[in-house]
Amino acid sequence: MKRYTIHTFSALALLLAATACTQDDAGLLPEASEGTPMTFTATGLTPVTATRATVDGDWEGVTMVAVQIGSEVKAYRVTPSADRLTATLSSDDPYYWMGTDAVSVSAWWPYTDGDTAMPAVVVQADQSSDGYAKSDHIGVAEKLLHYNGGTPTLAFTHRTARISLTLSGSTSDVSSVRLTNLSTADGNPGEIIAHHAGNGTYESLVVPQSVDQGTAFVTISTTGGKTYAYRMQGSAKWEAGSEYEYAIRIE
Repeated sequence: MKRYTIHTFSALALLLAATACTQDDAGLLPEASEGTPMTFTATGLTPVTATRATVDGDWEGVTMVAVQIGSEVKAYRVTPSADRLTATLSSDDPYYWMGTDAVSVSAWWPYTDGDTAMPAVVVQADQSSDGYAKSDHIGVAEKLLHYNGGTPTLAFTHRTARISLTLSGSTSDVSSVRLTNLSTADGNPGEIIAHHAGNGTYESLVVPQSVDQGTAFVTISTTGGKTYAYRMQGSAKWEAGSEYEYAIRIE
């Protein structure tokens, strides 16, 4: 998947008051017939940090993806390259090419056995630990591929937006940072506990959505019982594959 496109903002946090198809259908050879098994090269990843996860541009830790052609979904094994920036997708039960006919291919991760189509993006409410990596969703939709004797490429992209908050000022007693008043479409959480990436930076993965001006979308709690809120200064549209950076100073 490609690197997140970065958008940067800054503002001051305000202290809150205490109140609160089958293979034949797809033009493919039946599995029992002779043919060329379909394998793919997965690309699109760019390293962002040292953390090894697709959210940071790396294929390590991903063992299986779903590949859909027509109405059929199959599991494909992921074998990362030495630098883990690309991967080979193969299967013990592959699709087969029929000559040079084009096929439309979709693929995604996370993959759940029994998936019949690319699922809606639903992120974790608690992203303070492993819920952050588990919230990453990548995919490629309806890519038209032709067999030319090689291994076709599937360029995966992020299906989430990343929100990065950099805190400054009185940060020593910060106990938690949450995104609030979020879209709950498709069962997504209305609040997310952010992942502490270090150096005063907190990150969250969210479903693409719009945020109205004036929305209190960041809440910061301290060990001393104080609560701070950051309100969106202008309307925002968080898009899949983009990162949005907000600098927040706590007075």
